Amino acid sequence: MTGSLEQERDTLWLRVEELTGVKFINHKEPPEVLAEYSDEAKEAIEKLKDVCQRINNRADVRRLSKMMKELNNDGEMTAETYLWWVNRY
Repeated sequence: MTGSLEQERDTLWLRVEELTGVKFINHKEPPEVLAEYSDEAKEAIEKLKDVCQRINNRADVRRLSKMMKELNNDGEMTAETYLWWVNRY
């Protein structure tokens, strides 16, 4: 499952670049939907945003699970987990 979402994201990035005619340097965040993009490009961008959100949600679930384990085992979080929690919520 891990590889399939990332593979789908990479494929969608290529499709978005093809449809918009723009080469995006930063692939961390999907581009905004602009009025001048075709309907097909807008749909591809929305799909890309959805896939990126699912990847982020999966990562959050893992971090949250790690935090809960730390709290159950030691009664406290590591500094790394604490900073993630504070920055995220």
